Amino acid sequence: MLSHPWRGVSQSQRRLVNAIRRWWPESVLLARRGSVALEFALIAVPFLTLTLFVMELSYDLFTQEVMDSALYLAARQIQTGNAQNSLSGNDFIANYMAPNLSGLLSASNVYVQVRVISPTSSQDYYDFTSGTLPMSNGALDLTGFGSGSFCNAGPAKLLLVSSIYVGPTIVGFLLPNVISEYFNGSLVHATLSTIGVASEAFHPSAAAAGSAAAC
Repeated sequence: MLSHPWRGVSQSQRRLVNAIRRWWPESVLLARRGSVALEFALIAVPFLTLTLFVMELSYDLFTQEVMDSALYLAARQIQTGNAQNSLSGNDFIANYMAPNLSGLLSASNVYVQVRVISPTSSQDYYDFTSGTLPMSNGALDLTGFGSGSFCNAGPAKLLLVSSIYVGPTIVGFLLPNVISEYFNGSLVHATLSTIGVASEAFHPSAAAAGSAAAC
């Protein structure tokens, strides 16, 4: 004959065993919940950082594409003599670059530099630009991109047209001066576009307003 499982067990011991049975499933569930929360905390930070970094990279590619297109179309107006009425960089941005930004970027964050170059037989456009952002003491230096750094040129000139867009940064604080730059004491995301053009042999009378100061 089989003995009863509770035979020889006191009443207090029975109550303890029943209490353990009631408590055990709940404690296991709480332990599982705790481990899930810990795992999420360990994964969430790097995952969120990676997501924001991808957004930063996408924003950079988008800005570069918009700026390259806008600068090309604006430089074409100088090349053909249509921008001879612009006597400053700000005027050039407002009349020729802003319309080509299609409202996607703010024209107030755009800086331009247009200068005539005179390469020798052993030089080309690459000798007149580094292809990198102008930096000074670890910060973005746009002194060469002021309103006075604009030349509307004239016929049959070689020109180097550059533009920089200064926008917000998402995770630039993680890698300053790598994916972001300091500008006026804040971290920004700067995008450089450069194009070399040769102005056409248009009639000088197109320059009704004269030449810009930088010429």
